[in-house]
Amino acid sequence: MDTLMEKKKKHNKKVYVKNNFGLYLMLVPGLLSMIIFTFVPMYGFYMAFVNYSPSVPLFQSEYVGGLWFSLMFEDPLLWKMVRNTLVISSMKIFIMFPLTIVLALLINEVEVRLFKRVFQSVSYLPNFISWIIISGMMIILLDSDNGILNQLILAFGGKPVSWYSDPSKWYVILLLTNMWKNIGWGTIVYIAGFSAIDTQLYEAAKIDGASRLRQAWCITLPAISPIISITLILTVGKIFQDDFEQIYALVGENDILSETTAVISTKIYQYASTGRYDQFPISTAMGLVQGVVSFVLIALSNMTAKKLGYESLW
Repeated sequence: MDTLMEKKKKHNKKVYVKNNFGLYLMLVPGLLSMIIFTFVPMYGFYMAFVNYSPSVPLFQSEYVGGLWFSLMFEDPLLWKMVRNTLVISSMKIFIMFPLTIVLALLINEVEVRLFKRVFQSVSYLPNFISWIIISGMMIILLDSDNGILNQLILAFGGKPVSWYSDPSKWYVILLLTNMWKNIGWGTIVYIAGFSAIDTQLYEAAKIDGASRLRQAWCITLPAISPIISITLILTVGKIFQDDFEQIYALVGENDILSETTAVISTKIYQYASTGRYDQFPISTAMGLVQGVVSFVLIALSNMTAKKLGYESLW
């Protein structure tokens, strides 16, 4: 009986693949690019375990075990960078993640179609502005002498702030700039999920006297809970990552602000940009640790979601 059932399942899978062969064929370019640009370069992680020299093939280099990892953990600045990475990433998760859902719900509640489309387009636009351009905008806004923000502070009788020499302000600045750039774009996946909700559920709720807020809480949010679960799992996996492009574009190598803006990726970049090949192994070790921790976080968050009965990645 089990054999017949297994044969039937295999037959059904073959029929399914045959009927959707075109869709599977569309996956090929993406899979090839992922293999070529993501998995093939991973052999370079071996550099974290050897005494690298350009004159010697990588796999013939002297094996040094965990030397570079021990040197990395002995760096007194490492824990400051880890702290900054975790603080900035945690702020994005605990503040940006729920606000993205709230914004998507607000857009969904707009009934005037023209205003809804205009609002969506305006909220998406900052995503297409590069961090380099945003850094120029921030200089205009935060310049100590002629910045727009300091001019407003002076107009209301306050004292101008030296934004680029006060590290305590930059956790919030990094959060707000990231929010302005990405929060609108993040709503796309939720708005797409709203379109799959049966409108009859809302009509029935209206008949029962449910308010718009009650409908959102009891119908809309439960309907998109699988999307929220998957997105949250992937977001938690990024808690040990950082937005290097944002930080380097806005701050550069400003040592004054390093107390709050120095993160793991900026240190990796500093090692790699020296041009000294003896710095490459330790930067590779840092990148490897960052990647492994991110994978562990994704696995743990996925396992937790699965145990709680929510949608999971696997």
